[in-house]
Amino acid sequence: MCHLKFLKNMKKILLLVGITLCTSLYSQQKINFDRASLVYDFIELSFKLDDKPIDKFHLIKFESIEATDKKGNILIDNQDAENSYKRGNIVVRYDLPKDPLKNVNAKGVVKYFKPSKENHSYFTLGKVKDVNKDVNLIDKSILAKNSGLYFGLVSLESANTTFKDFLIHKDNQKKKIDFNNYDLIVAIKRDKEHEVIPIISTIDDLDFGYDNITLEYPKIGMIYKFYKLKNGMTQEERNNIPIELFIENGESVQKIPFDFKNFQVKQ
Repeated sequence: MCHLKFLKNMKKILLLVGITLCTSLYSQQKINFDRASLVYDFIELSFKLDDKPIDKFHLIKFESIEATDKKGNILIDNQDAENSYKRGNIVVRYDLPKDPLKNVNAKGVVKYFKPSKENHSYFTLGKVKDVNKDVNLIDKSILAKNSGLYFGLVSLESANTTFKDFLIHKDNQKKKIDFNNYDLIVAIKRDKEHEVIPIISTIDDLDFGYDNITLEYPKIGMIYKFYKLKNGMTQEERNNIPIELFIENGESVQKIPFDFKNFQVKQ
C-alpha cells in the first residue's frame, strides 16, 4: 500500500512539474499586446517585446498570427503591413469587418531573433570601398549548408545593365531609374528559414534611408534594394559606408507563442 501511495504521489509531482514546464515554455512574459486601433479603413494590432533593449540586436516578427472577433470570425489580413523583423514592436493590419468591431482576439507565434557572432548570425563585412561588388558576400561556412542564400553589393555598372529597360511610375509618367541618385544598392536572396538583413552600422535602424526602391524577382527569389541615405552624399561618404549583415538561423531564434483575448479596439 505504501508503495502504491508513493507511486501515486510521484505521478502527481511529475504532473505538476510538467504543467510548470509547459507554463514556462509557453508564457507570454516576453510578448505584450500593445493596442488594437481603428485606423481609417483598417484595424491595426500592435505587439511589443518585453524586458529587452529596443535595438537592432533584439528583433521580432510574426511566424503566424490569427485574429478573430468575439464570435470567432477570422479577420482578413489586408497585407499592408510588411511582415519583417522590427526592433521591439510589430504590427499587423486587417480589413474592417461588416459588423462593428469592439473587441478582438489574437493568437499565433512570434519569432525573437537575437543575432550574434557566437551563433553565426552576425557578420561585419567592412566599408563599401573595401568590399567586392557583384559577388556573394555571405560567409562560405553558411553557404556550405545553405547554397541558395545571397547577399551582395551591386555596382552602378551592373545596375544599369540589369535594369536598363526598367521603368517606374513617377509624377504620372513612366521613367527610367537614375541609379546615380542612390547611395547604396544591394541584392538579397533568402529562404523560409534564413532572413538576410543588411545593416549600416552607423545607423541604428533597420529601415534606413528614404525614397528607397525595392524590386523583386520571384522566379529567382532575388530582391534588389536601392537606398537613398543622405541628401547630397558624396562619393567619399558612400565609399566609407560600413556594412554589417544579419543572417537568421535556428540558433539565434526563439519562438514565442501568444494567445490574447478580448482586447478593446480603440476608435
